[in-house]
Amino acid sequence: MYSIRMIGFISVLTGAVLSQAQQITSVTTTQAEVKPLVTDLPVSTSSVTDLHLRPLFTTTIRLPEAVTSVAVGAPTLFEVEHSDQEPRLVFVKPSTKESATSNLVIALQSGQEISMRLLSDGNGGDAPVDFVVNYRPPQSFLIGSSDAAAHSVETARDERPKIVPAIDQALKIQAEIATPSWIGGLAKDERNPDGKAAEKPLAAALGAVREKGEEMLVAYSVMNTTNHWIEVLPPQVELNSPNLGGDKKKDKKHEILAEQIPITDYRLNARRLAPGERADGAVQFARPGFKQSKDRLLLQLATASAVDTPLLMPVPFVAPER
Repeated sequence: MYSIRMIGFISVLTGAVLSQAQQITSVTTTQAEVKPLVTDLPVSTSSVTDLHLRPLFTTTIRLPEAVTSVAVGAPTLFEVEHSDQEPRLVFVKPSTKESATSNLVIALQSGQEISMRLLSDGNGGDAPVDFVVNYRPPQSFLIGSSDAAAHSVETARDERPKIVPAIDQALKIQAEIATPSWIGGLAKDERNPDGKAAEKPLAAALGAVREKGEEMLVAYSVMNTTNHWIEVLPPQVELNSPNLGGDKKKDKKHEILAEQIPITDYRLNARRLAPGERADGAVQFARPGFKQSKDRLLLQLATASAVDTPLLMPVPFVAPER
């Protein structure tokens, strides 16, 4: 009787040991089938990332900046941990051995939000498991990314300093002159080509005169000398040939020959001027190849309210600068 009881006890003990060994073997087999993944991703607020999980395994999410808060859709199915002692790390693992799906939102200190879909196939799944997910700033490049590095070098080589047009350079230099040499155009005792007395609604200053190929570049400044607002018109250039000879007593009217010079380009940094206000400009035009000794090259500056009495500025026929 005693022998039968002993044999039964030994059988029960042996069965328990075998059962425990089978469980250990089952766990070991499950761990051996896991395919771990380490993923690098850019931070993006316009996409959702799939995170593949497995029971008994914890996934680490490493962020490029501190995490302010985390939120999981199904807290009973997935455990999410975040500690202020490790502000850039978030840990995620399934709480159930069954297959489950939910979502995770991670808020960063910069205000960006990362959205993830949590996927767990349970104990029976065979999909690879994300062990570590590294997020990087959107504008950084991964080490070893030769294509990105080559593109960056090529872009830097393609960059060339911007060429500023000569007319813009002339305007900038003229605008930096604090006190131009203001003059009122023709003197009081002189008359405009139409015979009328010269008026001075504008004061003007002639700036640098340069030669640019077959063209001339003239910088200038104007100032409102009236007590009201004025509108400055685009500059004009003419080759003026007054007939200063003849008998003035017989000929009351003198013949005036004026040829308008085509304007290639011009700049004017202000059109409407308050009383005492100044504007700077530059004009580029094709100079005639020659002129008569009495001909004058004139820069015409006028206002919208006095277009018939322009201010005339003599311009050197040969530019002193290149």
